[in-house]
Amino acid sequence: MRIQASKETVDWITNFVYKGEVRPFKKDEIYSLKIFDDAEAMHQAIKNQNTDFENSGLSRLVATFDWAYTDGKKNNNRADGRWVVNAGNLTLPWNSTKGQLPWAERPETIDEIGSTFTIQGFDLNYCGVILGPSVTYRKGKVQIISKNSQDSHATDRRMLKSGEYKDVSNELLLNQLNVLMTRGVHGLYIYAVDDELRKELHARCD
Repeated sequence: MRIQASKETVDWITNFVYKGEVRPFKKDEIYSLKIFDDAEAMHQAIKNQNTDFENSGLSRLVATFDWAYTDGKKNNNRADGRWVVNAGNLTLPWNSTKGQLPWAERPETIDEIGSTFTIQGFDLNYCGVILGPSVTYRKGKVQIISKNSQDSHATDRRMLKSGEYKDVSNELLLNQLNVLMTRGVHGLYIYAVDDELRKELHARCD
């Protein structure tokens, strides 16, 4: 991982993603982890970090692929034709794909939501992650609900060499979650749509 954080913070993220554990978070002197109840407040916090470019640098919002998006097609339910993320009190469009610069380097994308398709392999200084309805907290564990994902590439069953079809959605969606959770070099902000997950994150991290 390229994030500049203590081993305890790195372990916290790894345990959250791959073990489904929300462990108590020990304050990190060199890395900021914040949990938000208000998605628009997280958006504003990311905008503030991005504005303070000299000290904080490039910052963006990203989300799990839990809201509809069809590349090359307009959303007929909206006058502007854009596909959007609705998370709590926040409504912003999914990442635009046109432009000579990478998505995160275009100024206007501070008011868009990135995905694994636009942010993978790219470092941000602060990353605000919206955990959509595919990421829940039930029976004391973080659980992936693949039916709530809009990523058919991850949720469609794969055919094995034997001809048998296998559901590998949980593994693929966890790997995507890990990409999102590790984009911020200096900080990770989290808003969870799932009420139980949001409450557990607050209980363990505040």
